[in-house]
Amino acid sequence: MAKLLRDNVQAQENIANEVPRFVHQHELPLNLIALITAYLDDLGDLARLCRASRLLYYMTLPQLYKRVNLHSYQDIRYVNGRPEGFGGGSPFVMALNGLLTGNYAALVEEFRVYGDWREVGQEDFAKGRVPDNSMMLNILTRASTDKMIKLGKFAWQLDCKPLKTLYQGLATHSTLTNLTLRFPSGRVPRPCVLVPPIPNLRYFKVTDIDPLCYPDDISLLLLQSRKLEDLRIHFSPRMRREAEPSSSLQTYFGRCQKAHYRLNLKHFAMQNYFGNNLSAMDFVMQPHVLLSLTFFDCFGGIGTSSNNARNVYIDDTWKDIPQNIETYWRVQRVNEVAPQHVLLIRKNLARLERMYFVSPRSGQPDGTLSPEQPITPSETPTGDEEMAQLGRDYLQTFTRDHGQSMQHLLLREEWALTMDEIAELVRYCPNLEQLGLSLTHSNFAVFRLLVPYLPKLKACRILMNGWLAEHLQTTSHEERIAMLSADLYKVSADQLQWIGLGDVVYKIGGNYPHVLEDGNVEMRKEVTMVPKSEAEHVEIWKLDCLDMDLDPIAPFSR
Repeated sequence: MAKLLRDNVQAQENIANEVPRFVHQHELPLNLIALITAYLDDLGDLARLCRASRLLYYMTLPQLYKRVNLHSYQDIRYVNGRPEGFGGGSPFVMALNGLLTGNYAALVEEFRVYGDWREVGQEDFAKGRVPDNSMMLNILTRASTDKMIKLGKFAWQLDCKPLKTLYQGLATHSTLTNLTLRFPSGRVPRPCVLVPPIPNLRYFKVTDIDPLCYPDDISLLLLQSRKLEDLRIHFSPRMRREAEPSSSLQTYFGRCQKAHYRLNLKHFAMQNYFGNNLSAMDFVMQPHVLLSLTFFDCFGGIGTSSNNARNVYIDDTWKDIPQNIETYWRVQRVNEVAPQHVLLIRKNLARLERMYFVSPRSGQPDGTLSPEQPITPSETPTGDEEMAQLGRDYLQTFTRDHGQSMQHLLLREEWALTMDEIAELVRYCPNLEQLGLSLTHSNFAVFRLLVPYLPKLKACRILMNGWLAEHLQTTSHEERIAMLSADLYKVSADQLQWIGLGDVVYKIGGNYPHVLEDGNVEMRKEVTMVPKSEAEHVEIWKLDCLDMDLDPIAPFSR
């Protein structure tokens, strides 16, 4: 037994002596190790790799701390019967302390704080004093960000406001190009801070603006951050829901208008705005520079779930289109449709390339008539007829004015197209790569018409309506795949990769031989049903929601 133990120990020593020699002789180049570790995105894997060896520690540590996200919880969470942070502070505060006292803050490039902050002593606000709890949070965050010499992206998404202390620190970062601010929804009196300009800011997003909740003033930031190229403004839906026009665009763009300065924006997004048209937006953006627009629930329109009858008095102020207006945008995403929007598209001097209409997903719009209310007279067109006519106006504008340049087109599900309208779309828009539309029939052999005349088509969605619902109920999954695979091979759909029928998604593969019942062999296209999540990177699926964060960030100018 003793001899076996000695032999085992000797064998282990020999292996230990040979491993360094083997590693030394076969070690990978450092640039190759860095390339391999760059593909790791799981924090657990990165942390374990840092503990593997000293070399991997130094190679992986910058990637481990490149993105730091700190989540603050309202209530104490328990692990194995003990509160998180047992014997110390909360994990959120201890993480801030680690960034402040250690050497890791210098590696951070993206920093985000979010969640619920337990703001103790809110009664101090009413007495004219900032609570110590809130002040210490801002001091700790300011001290931590001051040590982040590579900080390029910062997001404040806590349910309390930043203070002047933090804003002053962010303004000193010459590397900061991306800033996100979320304002709280509570109506506790708080100091309103004039946000200072940030010299190299390129992307700025502010959410949950509500004038009754003491938001900070961003007008100076917009005026003096002269490199800003991507601006996204989100208002609290409360104002539009309650028909309260308590906000004005002059509050945010008034300084720019008085200084005769136009923002050099490439992308602009706005959501949930409710206020009068004071022509502030017409004079604060360079029309030749602006390439992309997103508007959700801002100006009224037809068929949106956020509008009610009381909003018409304010929304009507946006219906007057200036005669000399010039637009050059190439990409737009909206959920409101109106004849005035059709006119704007016609006045667009550039060629529209991508248009995404987000269809409503929930119930009737606020303010619609209930069955107990008086019925609309028969000689008056119904809402469905008005929406259908508006869809035809949009389609004519897209095909006649922007057909040659149109690449992505996602229509609304209420605009069911006939075969003649589909033929018109195919004729005038030959460069379509992604298309979403609904149909007026249950014969979904429409791909025989689309694919041969749209050689660049990669993705096609058939939107849900009554005809599609009937097709899905009366046709089995196997019959549908067999029909699609046969039709797609006959029309040589080599570029087509994705097909959607409502919430069902099919991935198109290569050709394969199919044996028929009589023994003959027929070539078909491989069609596989996949989860909808696999197609979420395709724009006609990805951008079909009321989330302005999903818009691609405008490419920064050098």
